[in-house]
Amino acid sequence: MGRTSEDQGARAVQRQGACRRARPTLRGRLERIELPPLIRYHRRRVENDSQSRSLSMPAIDLENVGKSYWPGPVQALSDVTLDVREGEILTLLGPSGCGKTTTLRLIAGFEAPDEGTICVRDMAVSGNGEWVSPEHRGVGMVFQDYALFPHLSVGENVMFGLHGRPKKQRPERAKEVLELLDLAHHFDRYPHELSGGQQQRVALARAIAPEPVVVLMDEPFSNLDAHLRDNVRDEVIGSLRSAGITCILVSHDQRDALAVSDRVAVMNQGKIEQVGTPLEIYKHPESIFVATFVGRTNLLQGLIQGVDGCVLTDFGSLCRVDRSGLPDGAPVMVSVRPEGFTPSEHGLFRGSVTSTTYTGSAVEVEVQLPTEAGGHRVITVHLPTTESYSTGDEIRLAIVPDYASVVRNSCQLLGFSPQLAE
Repeated sequence: MGRTSEDQGARAVQRQGACRRARPTLRGRLERIELPPLIRYHRRRVENDSQSRSLSMPAIDLENVGKSYWPGPVQALSDVTLDVREGEILTLLGPSGCGKTTTLRLIAGFEAPDEGTICVRDMAVSGNGEWVSPEHRGVGMVFQDYALFPHLSVGENVMFGLHGRPKKQRPERAKEVLELLDLAHHFDRYPHELSGGQQQRVALARAIAPEPVVVLMDEPFSNLDAHLRDNVRDEVIGSLRSAGITCILVSHDQRDALAVSDRVAVMNQGKIEQVGTPLEIYKHPESIFVATFVGRTNLLQGLIQGVDGCVLTDFGSLCRVDRSGLPDGAPVMVSVRPEGFTPSEHGLFRGSVTSTTYTGSAVEVEVQLPTEAGGHRVITVHLPTTESYSTGDEIRLAIVPDYASVVRNSCQLLGFSPQLAE
Protein backbone atom coordinates (compact mmCIF):
# COMPACT_ATOMS: atom_id res chain seq x y z
CA MET A 1 0.00 0.00 0.00
CA GLY A 2 3.08 2.18 -0.06
CA ARG A 3 2.96 3.29 3.59
CA THR A 4 5.75 2.88 6.10
CA SER A 5 5.13 1.50 9.58
CA GLU A 6 5.75 5.02 10.95
CA ASP A 7 3.11 6.44 8.60
CA GLN A 8 0.62 3.77 9.64
CA GLY A 9 1.32 4.36 13.32
CA ALA A 10 0.89 8.12 13.00
CA ARG A 11 -2.31 7.67 11.04
CA ALA A 12 -3.69 5.23 13.62
CA VAL A 13 -3.02 7.70 16.44
CA GLN A 14 -4.65 10.49 14.43
CA ARG A 15 -7.76 8.40 13.67
CA GLN A 16 -8.11 7.14 17.23
CA GLY A 17 -7.92 10.72 18.46
CA ALA A 18 -10.63 11.79 16.02
CA CYS A 19 -12.83 8.90 17.14
CA ARG A 20 -12.33 9.78 20.79
CA ARG A 21 -13.44 13.36 20.12
CA ALA A 22 -16.57 12.10 18.41
CA ARG A 23 -17.65 9.61 21.07
CA PRO A 24 -19.34 11.98 23.52
CA THR A 25 -21.35 13.43 20.64
CA LEU A 26 -22.45 9.95 19.59
CA ARG A 27 -23.58 9.01 23.11
CA GLY A 28 -25.44 12.30 23.49
CA ARG A 29 -27.29 11.86 20.24
CA LEU A 30 -28.31 8.33 21.13
CA GLU A 31 -29.87 9.64 24.33
CA ARG A 32 -31.66 12.64 22.82
CA ILE A 33 -33.19 11.52 19.53
CA GLU A 34 -35.41 8.74 18.33
CA LEU A 35 -33.67 7.82 15.08
CA PRO A 36 -30.11 6.43 14.89
CA PRO A 37 -27.80 9.46 14.82
CA LEU A 38 -25.75 8.29 11.87
CA ILE A 39 -28.88 7.88 9.76
CA ARG A 40 -30.05 11.43 10.59
CA TYR A 41 -26.60 12.69 9.70
CA HIS A 42 -26.79 10.81 6.40
CA ARG A 43 -30.12 12.42 5.54
CA ARG A 44 -28.48 15.81 5.76
CA ARG A 45 -25.53 14.55 3.74
CA VAL A 46 -27.49 13.30 0.74
CA GLU A 47 -28.55 16.87 0.05
CA ASN A 48 -24.94 17.76 -0.77
CA ASP A 49 -23.48 17.19 -4.22
CA SER A 50 -20.97 14.46 -5.04
CA GLN A 51 -18.04 16.89 -4.94
CA SER A 52 -18.81 17.79 -1.33
CA ARG A 53 -19.01 14.11 -0.44
CA SER A 54 -15.62 13.36 -1.95
CA LEU A 55 -13.99 16.03 0.21
CA SER A 56 -15.63 14.88 3.47
CA MET A 57 -14.45 12.37 6.05
CA PRO A 58 -14.37 8.63 5.21
CA ALA A 59 -17.71 6.88 5.57
CA ILE A 60 -16.00 3.84 7.12
CA ASP A 61 -12.54 3.69 8.69
CA LEU A 62 -10.84 0.54 10.00
CA GLU A 63 -7.56 0.89 11.88
CA ASN A 64 -5.37 -2.10 12.79
CA VAL A 65 -8.38 -4.37 13.18
CA GLY A 66 -7.79 -7.96 14.31
CA LYS A 67 -10.14 -10.86 14.99
CA SER A 68 -9.51 -14.43 16.18
CA TYR A 69 -11.80 -17.37 16.82
CA TRP A 70 -11.53 -20.12 19.43
CA PRO A 71 -10.59 -22.92 19.86
CA GLY A 72 -7.26 -22.37 18.20
CA PRO A 73 -6.96 -19.50 18.10
CA VAL A 74 -7.71 -19.11 14.40
CA GLN A 75 -6.75 -15.63 13.27
CA ALA A 76 -9.40 -14.43 10.84
CA LEU A 77 -8.09 -10.85 10.51
CA SER A 78 -4.71 -9.33 11.27
CA ASP A 79 -3.89 -5.60 11.30
CA VAL A 80 -6.52 -4.62 8.73
CA THR A 81 -6.47 -0.90 7.93
CA LEU A 82 -8.91 0.45 5.35
CA ASP A 83 -10.98 3.55 4.68
CA VAL A 84 -14.05 3.75 2.47
CA ARG A 85 -14.91 7.13 0.98
CA GLU A 86 -18.32 8.74 0.76
CA GLY A 87 -20.27 7.59 -2.30
CA GLU A 88 -17.64 4.95 -3.12
CA ILE A 89 -18.28 1.37 -4.18
CA LEU A 90 -15.49 -0.78 -2.75
CA THR A 91 -15.16 -4.54 -3.13
CA LEU A 92 -13.43 -6.85 -0.66
CA LEU A 93 -12.02 -9.49 -3.01
CA GLY A 94 -10.36 -12.73 -2.03
CA PRO A 95 -10.64 -16.53 -1.82
CA SER A 96 -12.86 -18.36 0.64
CA GLY A 97 -11.62 -18.02 4.20
CA CYS A 98 -9.53 -14.88 3.60
CA GLY A 99 -11.51 -12.77 6.10
CA LYS A 100 -13.67 -10.64 3.83
CA THR A 101 -17.03 -11.69 5.30
CA THR A 102 -15.60 -11.36 8.82
CA THR A 103 -14.64 -7.77 7.94
CA LEU A 104 -18.20 -7.11 6.81
CA ARG A 105 -19.65 -8.59 10.02
CA LEU A 106 -17.36 -6.44 12.17
CA ILE A 107 -18.43 -3.27 10.34
CA ALA A 108 -22.10 -4.24 10.69
CA GLY A 109 -21.69 -4.89 14.41
CA PHE A 110 -22.59 -8.59 14.32
CA GLU A 111 -19.24 -9.31 15.96
CA ALA A 112 -16.67 -7.30 17.91
CA PRO A 113 -12.99 -6.96 16.95
CA ASP A 114 -10.31 -8.23 19.33
CA GLU A 115 -8.14 -5.23 18.55
CA GLY A 116 -8.22 -2.05 16.53
CA THR A 117 -10.92 0.54 15.93
CA ILE A 118 -13.87 0.82 13.54
CA CYS A 119 -15.30 4.28 12.89
CA VAL A 120 -18.43 5.31 11.01
CA ARG A 121 -18.16 8.96 10.01
CA ASP A 122 -15.28 9.39 12.47
CA MET A 123 -17.46 8.08 15.29
CA ALA A 124 -16.03 4.99 17.03
CA VAL A 125 -18.54 2.13 16.89
CA SER A 126 -16.14 -0.70 17.86
CA GLY A 127 -12.84 -0.91 19.67
CA ASN A 128 -11.04 0.87 22.50
CA GLY A 129 -13.90 0.13 24.87
CA GLU A 130 -16.58 1.56 22.56
CA TRP A 131 -19.57 -0.37 21.25
CA VAL A 132 -22.55 0.82 19.23
CA SER A 133 -25.23 -1.77 18.47
CA PRO A 134 -25.89 -2.70 14.81
CA GLU A 135 -29.23 -0.87 14.59
CA HIS A 136 -27.59 2.41 15.64
CA ARG A 137 -24.62 2.32 13.24
CA GLY A 138 -26.38 3.56 10.14
CA VAL A 139 -25.35 0.41 8.26
CA GLY A 140 -27.59 -1.53 5.86
CA MET A 141 -26.94 -5.21 5.14
CA VAL A 142 -27.84 -7.37 2.14
CA PHE A 143 -27.28 -11.04 2.94
CA GLN A 144 -26.19 -13.68 0.46
CA ASP A 145 -29.54 -15.51 0.72
CA TYR A 146 -31.50 -12.19 0.78
CA ALA A 147 -33.28 -13.14 4.09
CA LEU A 148 -36.68 -11.85 2.94
CA PHE A 149 -39.70 -12.60 5.12
CA PRO A 150 -41.88 -14.99 3.07
CA HIS A 151 -45.10 -14.05 4.92
CA LEU A 152 -44.65 -10.32 4.21
CA SER A 153 -45.30 -8.57 0.91
CA VAL A 154 -42.57 -6.71 -0.94
CA GLY A 155 -43.71 -3.41 0.53
CA GLU A 156 -43.91 -4.86 4.04
CA ASN A 157 -40.41 -6.32 3.72
CA VAL A 158 -39.05 -2.90 2.80
CA MET A 159 -40.99 -1.15 5.57
CA PHE A 160 -39.64 -3.61 8.14
CA GLY A 161 -36.47 -1.53 8.47
CA LEU A 162 -38.36 1.74 8.88
CA HIS A 163 -39.53 1.43 12.48
CA GLY A 164 -37.73 4.66 13.34
CA ARG A 165 -40.01 6.63 11.00
CA PRO A 166 -43.58 7.71 11.71
CA LYS A 167 -45.92 4.94 10.61
CA LYS A 168 -47.69 7.10 8.02
CA GLN A 169 -44.39 7.86 6.25
CA ARG A 170 -43.26 4.26 5.84
CA PRO A 171 -45.32 3.29 2.75
CA GLU A 172 -44.24 6.45 0.95
CA ARG A 173 -40.55 5.78 1.63
CA ALA A 174 -40.91 2.11 0.64
CA LYS A 175 -42.52 3.07 -2.68
CA GLU A 176 -39.80 5.66 -3.28
CA VAL A 177 -37.03 3.09 -2.87
CA LEU A 178 -38.84 0.43 -4.89
CA GLU A 179 -39.30 2.97 -7.68
CA LEU A 180 -35.54 3.56 -7.68
CA LEU A 181 -35.02 -0.18 -8.24
CA ASP A 182 -37.88 -0.52 -10.76
CA LEU A 183 -39.98 -2.62 -8.36
CA ALA A 184 -42.80 -0.23 -7.45
CA HIS A 185 -45.36 -2.33 -9.37
CA HIS A 186 -44.48 -5.34 -7.15
CA PHE A 187 -45.36 -3.58 -3.88
CA ASP A 188 -48.15 -6.03 -2.94
CA ARG A 189 -46.57 -9.21 -4.26
CA TYR A 190 -44.79 -11.82 -2.12
CA PRO A 191 -41.16 -13.01 -2.40
CA HIS A 192 -42.09 -16.44 -3.81
CA GLU A 193 -43.82 -14.68 -6.72
CA LEU A 194 -40.59 -12.93 -7.76
CA SER A 195 -37.56 -14.03 -9.75
CA GLY A 196 -34.17 -14.39 -8.09
CA GLY A 197 -33.03 -11.05 -9.47
CA GLN A 198 -36.17 -9.30 -8.22
CA GLN A 199 -35.74 -10.82 -4.75
CA GLN A 200 -32.18 -9.54 -4.71
CA ARG A 201 -33.36 -6.02 -5.49
CA VAL A 202 -36.05 -6.20 -2.78
CA ALA A 203 -33.35 -7.11 -0.27
CA LEU A 204 -31.34 -4.10 -1.44
CA ALA A 205 -34.42 -1.86 -1.19
CA ARG A 206 -34.93 -2.94 2.42
CA ALA A 207 -31.27 -2.17 3.18
CA ILE A 208 -31.25 1.33 1.69
CA ALA A 209 -34.75 2.41 2.80
CA PRO A 210 -33.53 3.80 6.18
CA GLU A 211 -30.91 5.87 4.27
CA PRO A 212 -27.86 4.26 5.88
CA VAL A 213 -24.35 5.69 5.80
CA VAL A 214 -23.15 2.54 4.00
CA VAL A 215 -24.69 -0.58 2.49
CA LEU A 216 -22.88 -3.89 3.01
CA MET A 217 -23.45 -6.67 0.46
CA ASP A 218 -22.20 -10.22 1.07
CA GLU A 219 -21.74 -12.12 -2.22
CA PRO A 220 -24.90 -10.43 -3.54
CA PHE A 221 -24.88 -11.99 -7.01
CA SER A 222 -23.56 -15.50 -6.33
CA ASN A 223 -27.02 -17.15 -6.28
CA LEU A 224 -27.92 -15.98 -9.78
CA ASP A 225 -27.22 -17.74 -13.08
CA ALA A 226 -24.55 -16.26 -15.33
CA HIS A 227 -26.78 -14.28 -17.71
CA LEU A 228 -29.12 -12.94 -15.03
CA ARG A 229 -26.15 -12.22 -12.78
CA ASP A 230 -24.63 -9.66 -15.14
CA ASN A 231 -27.94 -7.89 -15.77
CA VAL A 232 -28.89 -7.70 -12.08
CA ARG A 233 -25.39 -6.63 -11.11
CA ASP A 234 -25.42 -3.76 -13.59
CA GLU A 235 -28.91 -2.65 -12.51
CA VAL A 236 -28.10 -2.77 -8.79
CA ILE A 237 -24.77 -0.98 -9.08
CA GLY A 238 -26.30 1.60 -11.40
CA SER A 239 -29.01 2.32 -8.81
CA LEU A 240 -26.43 2.67 -6.02
CA ARG A 241 -24.35 5.06 -8.10
CA SER A 242 -27.31 7.20 -9.15
CA ALA A 243 -28.32 7.56 -5.50
CA GLY A 244 -24.75 8.28 -4.36
CA ILE A 245 -24.86 5.43 -1.84
CA THR A 246 -21.63 4.21 -0.25
CA CYS A 247 -21.33 0.44 -0.66
CA ILE A 248 -18.95 -2.32 0.43
CA LEU A 249 -19.31 -5.60 -1.45
CA VAL A 250 -17.78 -8.98 -0.65
CA SER A 251 -16.87 -11.16 -3.61
CA HIS A 252 -14.54 -13.94 -4.68
CA ASP A 253 -15.30 -13.23 -8.34
CA GLN A 254 -12.62 -11.05 -9.92
CA ARG A 255 -14.90 -10.23 -12.84
CA ASP A 256 -17.55 -8.70 -10.59
CA ALA A 257 -14.96 -6.78 -8.59
CA LEU A 258 -13.26 -5.27 -11.63
CA ALA A 259 -16.57 -4.43 -13.33
CA VAL A 260 -18.38 -2.57 -10.55
CA SER A 261 -15.83 -1.13 -8.12
CA ASP A 262 -14.32 2.30 -7.68
CA ARG A 263 -11.62 0.56 -5.65
CA VAL A 264 -10.81 -3.06 -4.81
CA ALA A 265 -9.23 -4.34 -1.58
CA VAL A 266 -7.62 -7.72 -2.25
CA MET A 267 -7.49 -9.91 0.86
CA ASN A 268 -5.47 -13.04 1.61
CA GLN A 269 -5.13 -14.97 4.88
CA GLY A 270 -6.72 -12.27 6.98
CA LYS A 271 -4.69 -9.37 5.58
CA ILE A 272 -5.14 -6.76 2.87
CA GLU A 273 -2.60 -7.34 0.11
CA GLN A 274 -3.42 -4.28 -2.00
CA VAL A 275 -6.02 -1.53 -2.35
CA GLY A 276 -6.43 0.29 -5.64
CA THR A 277 -8.61 1.00 -8.64
CA PRO A 278 -9.51 -2.01 -10.81
CA LEU A 279 -6.93 -0.85 -13.35
CA GLU A 280 -4.20 -0.54 -10.70
CA ILE A 281 -5.02 -3.95 -9.26
CA TYR A 282 -4.99 -5.64 -12.65
CA LYS A 283 -2.09 -3.92 -14.39
CA HIS A 284 0.12 -3.09 -11.41
CA PRO A 285 -0.16 -5.87 -8.80
CA GLU A 286 1.96 -5.33 -5.69
CA SER A 287 2.34 -9.00 -4.73
CA ILE A 288 2.51 -12.41 -6.35
CA PHE A 289 -0.84 -13.29 -4.80
CA VAL A 290 -2.59 -10.28 -6.36
CA ALA A 291 -0.94 -10.93 -9.73
CA THR A 292 -2.07 -14.57 -9.83
CA PHE A 293 -5.46 -14.27 -8.10
CA VAL A 294 -6.82 -11.35 -10.12
CA GLY A 295 -6.92 -12.77 -13.62
CA ARG A 296 -4.17 -14.81 -15.27
CA THR A 297 -0.61 -13.63 -15.65
CA ASN A 298 2.88 -14.66 -16.67
CA LEU A 299 5.54 -14.13 -13.99
CA LEU A 300 9.09 -13.58 -15.21
CA GLN A 301 12.00 -13.68 -12.76
CA GLY A 302 14.50 -10.86 -13.09
CA LEU A 303 16.98 -8.42 -11.62
CA ILE A 304 16.97 -4.64 -11.86
CA GLN A 305 19.71 -3.72 -14.31
CA GLY A 306 21.39 -0.30 -14.43
CA VAL A 307 19.57 2.98 -14.08
CA ASP A 308 17.61 2.96 -17.33
CA GLY A 309 14.62 1.01 -16.06
CA CYS A 310 15.56 -2.37 -17.54
CA VAL A 311 15.03 -5.77 -15.93
CA LEU A 312 17.35 -8.67 -16.78
CA THR A 313 15.38 -11.90 -17.27
CA ASP A 314 16.06 -15.42 -18.58
CA PHE A 315 14.91 -14.18 -21.98
CA GLY A 316 16.96 -10.99 -22.15
CA SER A 317 16.47 -7.43 -20.92
CA LEU A 318 13.03 -5.89 -20.58
CA CYS A 319 13.21 -2.12 -20.81
CA ARG A 320 10.69 0.66 -20.21
CA VAL A 321 9.51 -1.15 -17.08
CA ASP A 322 8.50 0.94 -14.07
CA ARG A 323 11.11 0.09 -11.44
CA SER A 324 9.74 2.64 -8.93
CA GLY A 325 13.07 3.53 -7.36
CA LEU A 326 14.29 -0.03 -6.81
CA PRO A 327 18.10 -0.25 -6.58
CA ASP A 328 20.35 -1.83 -9.18
CA GLY A 329 20.55 -5.61 -8.68
CA ALA A 330 17.28 -5.89 -6.75
CA PRO A 331 15.48 -9.20 -7.38
CA VAL A 332 11.98 -8.70 -8.79
CA MET A 333 9.21 -10.53 -10.56
CA VAL A 334 7.71 -9.03 -13.70
CA SER A 335 4.00 -9.63 -14.27
CA VAL A 336 2.78 -9.66 -17.88
CA ARG A 337 -0.89 -10.37 -18.56
CA PRO A 338 -1.69 -12.72 -21.50
CA GLU A 339 -3.05 -9.82 -23.57
CA GLY A 340 0.20 -7.92 -22.93
CA PHE A 341 2.02 -9.84 -25.67
CA THR A 342 1.79 -9.10 -29.38
CA PRO A 343 3.38 -10.81 -32.42
CA SER A 344 6.45 -8.90 -33.62
CA GLU A 345 9.28 -9.70 -36.02
CA HIS A 346 11.72 -8.11 -33.60
CA GLY A 347 10.16 -9.40 -30.39
CA LEU A 348 12.36 -10.49 -27.49
CA PHE A 349 10.40 -13.70 -26.92
CA ARG A 350 10.96 -16.40 -29.52
CA GLY A 351 9.37 -19.83 -29.17
CA SER A 352 7.02 -22.45 -30.54
CA VAL A 353 3.26 -22.86 -30.17
CA THR A 354 2.30 -25.86 -28.03
CA SER A 355 -1.49 -25.39 -28.02
CA THR A 356 -4.27 -23.03 -29.13
CA THR A 357 -7.75 -22.53 -27.68
CA TYR A 358 -10.50 -20.43 -29.23
CA THR A 359 -12.32 -18.47 -26.47
CA GLY A 360 -14.68 -16.38 -28.61
CA SER A 361 -13.14 -12.95 -28.10
CA ALA A 362 -9.53 -14.14 -28.44
CA VAL A 363 -7.29 -17.11 -29.14
CA GLU A 364 -5.40 -18.43 -26.12
CA VAL A 365 -1.97 -19.61 -27.21
CA GLU A 366 0.53 -21.56 -25.12
CA VAL A 367 4.09 -20.75 -26.21
CA GLN A 368 7.21 -22.65 -25.13
CA LEU A 369 10.23 -20.37 -24.81
CA PRO A 370 13.87 -21.40 -24.47
CA THR A 371 15.70 -19.67 -21.61
CA GLU A 372 19.26 -18.37 -21.68
CA ALA A 373 20.11 -20.99 -19.04
CA GLY A 374 19.21 -23.81 -21.46
CA GLY A 375 15.78 -24.64 -20.05
CA HIS A 376 12.26 -23.99 -21.25
CA ARG A 377 9.34 -21.93 -20.01
CA VAL A 378 5.72 -21.91 -21.18
CA ILE A 379 3.78 -18.64 -21.25
CA THR A 380 0.12 -17.95 -22.00
CA VAL A 381 -0.74 -15.38 -24.66
CA HIS A 382 -4.11 -13.98 -25.78
CA LEU A 383 -4.11 -12.98 -29.44
CA PRO A 384 -6.83 -11.50 -31.66
CA THR A 385 -8.99 -14.02 -33.52
CA THR A 386 -7.56 -12.59 -36.75
CA GLU A 387 -4.23 -14.22 -35.88
CA SER A 388 -3.93 -17.85 -36.99
CA TYR A 389 -1.42 -20.20 -35.36
CA SER A 390 -1.18 -23.97 -35.12
CA THR A 391 0.71 -26.32 -32.81
CA GLY A 392 4.39 -26.36 -33.75
CA ASP A 393 4.42 -22.91 -35.41
CA GLU A 394 7.32 -20.61 -34.59
CA ILE A 395 6.33 -17.25 -33.11
CA ARG A 396 8.06 -14.08 -31.94
CA LEU A 397 6.43 -11.88 -29.34
CA ALA A 398 6.99 -8.43 -27.89
CA ILE A 399 5.44 -6.89 -24.80
CA VAL A 400 2.92 -4.11 -25.37
CA PRO A 401 4.18 -0.86 -23.75
CA ASP A 402 3.00 -0.41 -20.14
CA TYR A 403 1.89 -4.05 -19.88
CA ALA A 404 4.93 -5.21 -17.89
CA SER A 405 4.69 -4.49 -14.17
CA VAL A 406 7.36 -5.09 -11.53
CA VAL A 407 6.19 -7.02 -8.46
CA ARG A 408 8.49 -5.94 -5.63
CA ASN A 409 10.33 -8.24 -3.19
CA SER A 410 8.67 -11.32 -4.57
CA CYS A 411 11.28 -13.48 -6.24
CA GLN A 412 12.58 -14.92 -2.98
CA LEU A 413 9.14 -16.45 -2.41
CA LEU A 414 9.57 -18.55 -5.56
CA GLY A 415 13.17 -19.53 -4.89
CA PHE A 416 14.71 -17.09 -7.36
CA SER A 417 18.47 -16.78 -7.15
CA PRO A 418 20.31 -13.50 -7.78
CA GLN A 419 22.99 -15.54 -9.61
CA LEU A 420 21.10 -14.73 -12.80
CA ALA A 421 23.04 -11.47 -12.99
CA GLU A 422 26.43 -13.18 -13.00
